[in-house]
Amino acid sequence: MVCQICGKKSGYYPICIDCNKLKEQGKITKCQECGIWKEGTLPLCKDCYFISKKAEEKKSTTYKTSDVEEEENNFRTKFPANFRTEDGHMVRSKAEQIIDNWLYHKGIVHAYERRVPIEDEVYCDFFIPLGQKVWIEYWGLEEEKYLKRKELKKGFYEKNQKKLIELVDKDIENLDDVMPKKLRPFLPSTFSFD
Repeated sequence: MVCQICGKKSGYYPICIDCNKLKEQGKITKCQECGIWKEGTLPLCKDCYFISKKAEEKKSTTYKTSDVEEEENNFRTKFPANFRTEDGHMVRSKAEQIIDNWLYHKGIVHAYERRVPIEDEVYCDFFIPLGQKVWIEYWGLEEEKYLKRKELKKGFYEKNQKKLIELVDKDIENLDDVMPKKLRPFLPSTFSFD
C-alpha cells in the first residue's frame, strides 16, 4: 500500500512513517466524513466539504433535481450492486468486480461509487485518492440511453478538469496490461505494480 498523503510505500498502513509523525503533530488528520487522511486540521476534506455544502442546498425548498441526478438515481435503481468483491465492496457488474479486485490486489487504495466533487450530483465507478486524484469509469453498456449518460458524464469530468480513466469491455480482458499504462501518469513515481 502507498501513503494517502505523499505516495511513499506504507506497508499495510494508509499513511507512511513520516506522515504519521506529522499526524502526531496535528498537521495531518482524517476526514470526519470519508475517513481519508488529509493535510490540515479542518474536519472535512475538500471533496466532502463540497458534497456537504451541496447536501445543505438540497434541503432548500427551492432546490430542483437536475436531469443528471435523476438519471443517476434511475441507473442505481435499475442496476443494483449484487456482486461482492474481495475487499468487501458491493458492485453492479462482473466487470466492476474484476476491476475492484485488480485494484485491491495491486494495493491501490480506492473507493467504489464515490460522488465526484462537482456541482452536479455525479458518481464515479471508482475513485483513487493517491498521487493525482483520478476517477475511473467502466462503460459497459451500448444502449442509447446509457450512451447519452456516458457523454454527459464525460462532459462533467472535462468541464470540471477531473482526471478520468475510461475502461471498456476489451480492457477488462487485458487488465494487467491496460491498467498500469492508464494509471501510471496519475500515481506517485515511487508506486510499483509488483
